[in-house]
Amino acid sequence: MFKKKMIFGLLVIILLILMTIFAIDKAANSPKYQTKINPIILNKFFLLPDFIKSSVMIISGRRSFSNLFNDYNVKFIPETQYIKIKLDRKKINYKKKNRNSFYVEIYKEDLIVTTKNSEFYKINFNELEKKEKQIKFTKLEIDKSFNNDRAIFDTLVLNDKIYITTKTRYDNCTKLEIYSAKIQNKLNFEILKSFDECVSIGMGTSRLESFRFKEKEGILITTQDSDNDQPGTKPQNDNSIFGKVLFLDIETKEFKIFSKGHRNAQGLFVKNDIILSTEHGPKGGDEINKIEYKKNYGWPIASYGKSYSKENLKYLKSHKDNGFQEPLYAFVPSIGISQLIILPDTFNPEWQSSALVTSLNDRSIYRVKFEDKSFNKITYIEKIYIGERIRDIKYVDKLNFIVVALERTGDIGILKNY
Repeated sequence: MFKKKMIFGLLVIILLILMTIFAIDKAANSPKYQTKINPIILNKFFLLPDFIKSSVMIISGRRSFSNLFNDYNVKFIPETQYIKIKLDRKKINYKKKNRNSFYVEIYKEDLIVTTKNSEFYKINFNELEKKEKQIKFTKLEIDKSFNNDRAIFDTLVLNDKIYITTKTRYDNCTKLEIYSAKIQNKLNFEILKSFDECVSIGMGTSRLESFRFKEKEGILITTQDSDNDQPGTKPQNDNSIFGKVLFLDIETKEFKIFSKGHRNAQGLFVKNDIILSTEHGPKGGDEINKIEYKKNYGWPIASYGKSYSKENLKYLKSHKDNGFQEPLYAFVPSIGISQLIILPDTFNPEWQSSALVTSLNDRSIYRVKFEDKSFNKITYIEKIYIGERIRDIKYVDKLNFIVVALERTGDIGILKNY
């Protein structure tokens, strides 16, 4: 009787997992995941040992045995092609969501963690160096005048302030806004800039980076204008802020269009005068771009991606032949590209002139090796599998390690030399 119950229980578990796999497959092939799946079942599935997950995928027909032998020369952490990298996970005990999106910033001796649903935490570097997985943190209070239910799209620490991008609903108009607060145990946010134009296509991100332009201290802001097979027309419209990289003068609050023709910029990084960005394509065509003043990056006219389902919706392929900036690199198929950093040469002598590009759906980090410090030409790209969606990434100079925001578990990942 006991054996029969065990067999029955295993069959039930396998059936549930198979149903999850079929749901995953269906959702993954729907634009913007229109077919939702139970996030609890999905998270539990991903926590299973790799051999069980692989077996289920093969049994369900989503993979074949040949897939087990096509990873020629592929390395998995701690190994990469040239060095060994250790991944440590640190857990912070905050209330988890179905998708644990958060951003990380460096401030003096602390890591500032901001969740997408506007909760703020401070973690001392000493906690990150401990062997324990569970770490201590301080939750920062928020002034009641700042609605803590709002979605946050990105954070930036500049001097002693933290800046955030968000959106606010005013009657029949939703506006993109930037707030700032002095970094202390209670954050008293004040509005820095409210852009007049109404948001017409859903906002999911708006990255921030500090930048000095024409002797003015300011902030670069990315804006989007696309939603799957609704490409939008604003990226080519100089009277619109959307589909652009904007420069905001912090002192005067005035802004100008820095570059245009962007679809959905998910990453932005500045090093001196070098500006790199990552951008979601439609179905295929995620991009790495070098951003230059007054340049046009082609969207929605040119893209190496294609429509999800509309046969009459076509994009030109060559950017250069049609008067636009070519991406430094286009991922076909897409990887669900997200944030990036230019890695200092001090991290490891084998990783000179490299950027690290994170991904969401591909659950990997890509080391992008550039020809030289001009960052004009990519020599090669190395994939480093992590196993989780990665929303944000930062380098901690003092500790010589890399911090990544792991979205499925909500853990802080620390990548360091082995």
